[in-house]
Amino acid sequence: MRAPVSLSISLICVLAAVGALATAGAATPTAADDRSTSLRDDALPAVEKSGQETTEATEPTTNVTVRRTDEGTVAYDLRVTDRPESGRLWVVLRGPATLVSSPGFDRVPGSGATRLVSTAPPGSEAAVTVAVSANAASAKETVAADGWTFGRVPFVEIQWAQDGSIERSWPLTERRTPDAGAAALFGDRYAVVGEYEVTRRATPNGRIDLVVPSGGMGEAQAERVADSLARASRDLDVGDRGDDALAFAAPGSARWGGESVPARDEFWVNAGSRLDDAEAVWLHEYVHTRQSFALAENMTWFREASAEYYAASLAREQGLIDRAAMDRHLDGAPSTATLTDPDSWGSDAVPQRKGGRALAVLDQRIREQTYGHRSLEAVVRRLNRHDGVVTYAVFAQTVAEVTGEPDDDWLDRHVNGSAPVTAQYGPDARPLGAALLTGLGSGETTGVGIDGEAFAPLRGAGVAFFAIATGLSVVAGIPLYGALRRLKRREGHGREREQRLERSMRSP
Repeated sequence: MRAPVSLSISLICVLAAVGALATAGAATPTAADDRSTSLRDDALPAVEKSGQETTEATEPTTNVTVRRTDEGTVAYDLRVTDRPESGRLWVVLRGPATLVSSPGFDRVPGSGATRLVSTAPPGSEAAVTVAVSANAASAKETVAADGWTFGRVPFVEIQWAQDGSIERSWPLTERRTPDAGAAALFGDRYAVVGEYEVTRRATPNGRIDLVVPSGGMGEAQAERVADSLARASRDLDVGDRGDDALAFAAPGSARWGGESVPARDEFWVNAGSRLDDAEAVWLHEYVHTRQSFALAENMTWFREASAEYYAASLAREQGLIDRAAMDRHLDGAPSTATLTDPDSWGSDAVPQRKGGRALAVLDQRIREQTYGHRSLEAVVRRLNRHDGVVTYAVFAQTVAEVTGEPDDDWLDRHVNGSAPVTAQYGPDARPLGAALLTGLGSGETTGVGIDGEAFAPLRGAGVAFFAIATGLSVVAGIPLYGALRRLKRREGHGREREQRLERSMRSP
């Protein structure tokens, strides 16, 4: 009856190892299928602030008036005064805009954009009117209602000759302070003309203004969205703080998803987007405003991948979704696309899907390698401070500096290579059952895990602890079991001698 004691002790050791592993793995995010429909912001043309390279005395003065027609079309009237003495002045138009009138200008032929050169004498006023139609086929986010129009701001650039060089300003990119009493509100890229409300949150990291066309979103929902964005501003520790963010709630009839301008901390999201959803479009587009890095071609995946991962992570931290919803969203079929090679993607969704899963894994690896002292946020923070274009080499070196493990080839295999990142994050982080069934280490898992958070993906030190604890239980159990067997044999021999003596005493 005593022989099973050592087996019980071994079993207790094994169960203790499993319990410790389950506790460590409970905080590990699993990957989920990405359904994000947000546009890639790196495809948008760059816009620079006006007046950065000119002096106030010589820069032309531009006055802009915005008005709305009965059909919902928005007209921008630009009047330029304080013309340069040289008289050489041009206006360049791009984007979803139509030239309505331009007295005193001639069109310059042979230019892809609409380029006008002034023919008026120096000192006179130059005027240009452009309009954005609410029915423009190229502007899918443009929406008009009885009392307002939401849409893109046309790109208008003023150029003039000064001291042998060409100076520039962009009169429509000078953001106005949101004021619900004004007739129009437009940022660098988006505008609402007509009736609208502003919900404001002041945070230590900069003000957040949520602009909602009248009736486009309920007041309670606007308050919840503003609160969520404000909390994300505080919780996302990746640097690039201090600038005000301008968010627009595009009416539900606009296309689904959203769009952002990271360089200008401005974005819009379809007003019908739910907060309690793993897709987390509001948070996804906000994360873009915290990305101040310039990316090389082999790192273009990182912009959408980091927004996708952090949006889901922030939503879970705020209690908007649970762990299971985040896991499902970051989960998905294994992909052999190479993230650093856009030609291998096959779909524009690869950065969100494989990229988001890869960053979820990388975040957990960094936490384990640094004993919880650092995370992926430390990498993004350094990339935001990087002076120059971020290449894959810069990214890999940054990760190595954060983890202190320069010889780790995980990135080369899963990011710069085609190794898939599956639902359970491959051989580096598999649930206990899958790891045992596949020999604790070879190849990727099939994505089939064990139910329950107690058996969340396990990796690295956790698997090592399990192996060591199991080995120790066996080593400790063998001699103990042997000693118990010897003791049992001695007891058996004693009982046998007693029986022989008893028989001899009974015999005649």
